[in-house]
Amino acid sequence: MTTDVVITGLGVVSPLGNDPGEYWERLLRGEVPMRPLVAPGTAVDGTHTYPVTDAPRPAPHPGDEPGRASGFALAAAGDALRDAGLADAGPTVLDGVGMVVGTGNGDSDLREAERDGRRELTGLQWYPYDTQGLLAERLALHGPGLTVSTACAAGAYAVAMGAEMIRAGEAEVVLVGGTEAVSRPAVGAFLRLGAAEPGPCRPFDADRAGTVYGEGAAFLVLESAAHARGRGASPYARVLDSGWSCDAFHETAPDPEGTQALRAVREALHRSELGQGDIGAVLCHGTGTPANDAVESRTTAALLGPRTPEVPVTAIKASLGHSGGAAGAFSCLTAALVLRDGTVPPVGTLRALDPACELRVVREVPQASAGSAVLVNAYAFGGNNISVAIAALDPTDPAEPVDPDPGAGTETHGRATGPGRPVSAREGAA
Repeated sequence: MTTDVVITGLGVVSPLGNDPGEYWERLLRGEVPMRPLVAPGTAVDGTHTYPVTDAPRPAPHPGDEPGRASGFALAAAGDALRDAGLADAGPTVLDGVGMVVGTGNGDSDLREAERDGRRELTGLQWYPYDTQGLLAERLALHGPGLTVSTACAAGAYAVAMGAEMIRAGEAEVVLVGGTEAVSRPAVGAFLRLGAAEPGPCRPFDADRAGTVYGEGAAFLVLESAAHARGRGASPYARVLDSGWSCDAFHETAPDPEGTQALRAVREALHRSELGQGDIGAVLCHGTGTPANDAVESRTTAALLGPRTPEVPVTAIKASLGHSGGAAGAFSCLTAALVLRDGTVPPVGTLRALDPACELRVVREVPQASAGSAVLVNAYAFGGNNISVAIAALDPTDPAEPVDPDPGAGTETHGRATGPGRPVSAREGAA
């Protein structure tokens, strides 16, 4: 690594709330905001999901209202920019901001509405993966842009790819994240696969029976450390590096040996120049399906070795559901908050730990982190595996701005940080 990448802004739209402060407080309490899906006249009506019940509505704009996933993304991305102090930056800054958006199904609700005769689609509305283009237009971000659709790992890939953009010198600032909306096709697919849990999502529980679909958006602002210092930003954490692999085993099932999943996490550690002793917590993919959790518990224990009994492990899908392409982005955002406060949230639905799971899974109440770095795992259909290493800020990094440019039109964000003070991206927002 030659360029340090830091996280300077966070934004969420989630079943737990629509700003990082509320999201974090409710996650620490282990809340489970699950509700039946309302889809009258369909085979999925009444299926349990984790919905966003009070999604912010996009500001009026010429043309039709965007799809649900794009609406989530627009709100979360705008809040992340505000949290970073970049929302009112001039075009000199925003024009070069890059973007990577992860999603599995995109705006599939628009296609469903058209199929049902509730809406007539025109132009790009026919294309369900236009979220990145919509964000570029409405937020005036015209740097390099990508859409990633590696199924349930897409959000984590977006974070990793955004960091790579910065290290490659393609952009100084990159907006990254994932978005997903509950849809009949997605819920129906889990039902057909026999991978749906009738109750709440229960990662690593002895009686787990499947996953539960969720929705929402999580976005992060990544910057080169030098750029952040230059404008007086106050970062949350650093994105170190990542490891990628592919099982090439089955379309939907994980390789029971976990060989490639373990390869990905070991590569993330190696590329991040981290040792086993640096791992303070692991944010597991933790879907609640019997096969995925079994493989992940074994590979994580193999990675941690003798530190397995002491490193806290959690799985936030217990409180969010499985938000598909947004899931990995939610985990990366959560990792930044874990590092800020030194606290790991519990798996709120865990009642009886699977006896085959050797991990120290956090339950009932939060636990203190045990090191300076957090590992985020995300796995997906098609055998896509990714692990991202996110670390605390470097204490040797200068705190004062370096070579500030008062003519750049940016503003610093006076966010108070530290344990016990959850941050809200909406504080002071118009």
